Amino acid sequence: MRRRVFAVLAALSAAAAAEEAPPAGVCNTERAPATAPAERFAPRADGTLQDRRTGLIWRACPEGLRGPACREGEPLRLDWAAALRLPAALAARGEPGWRLPNVRELASLVELQCSRPALAPERFAGVGELPVWSASPYHFYTHYGWYVDFGEGAQTYDERIRAKGVWLVREAAP
Repeated sequence: MRRRVFAVLAALSAAAAAEEAPPAGVCNTERAPATAPAERFAPRADGTLQDRRTGLIWRACPEGLRGPACREGEPLRLDWAAALRLPAALAARGEPGWRLPNVRELASLVELQCSRPALAPERFAGVGELPVWSASPYHFYTHYGWYVDFGEGAQTYDERIRAKGVWLVREAAP
């Protein structure tokens, strides 16, 4: 009898949660103005994207992902220290200038009209809800760093030993 009651309660709870949760990858254009629409990111001949608002040049996808809208591959997940070292490794291979963005630069990719992921779907649909490290340390706890959770677009912090995605940026050439 108890098992049956728990099963019914679990089923009702799951049904209620499914009704309340917005579907994945939904953008509500009536609720908020666009903050990072796909047209803001201009494709470049070298496969990167230039942000027309900030002037920054972004890798088209987080590390490990590729293809149209970042739908191919698996995201590279590194701890914070390894993420900070990755640009030096790329420079040694002949790809200089890349760096881990600070938390404000990374958050500039967030499209507040969208959730799960909070990114322009035409450009970044395959990124999903990937949490991505920034170069910004968290000042209250020295073993924490800031990251952006692209599921909901939140800027938050976590222990630096946790593995998260990496999305590199560089300055536009003068």
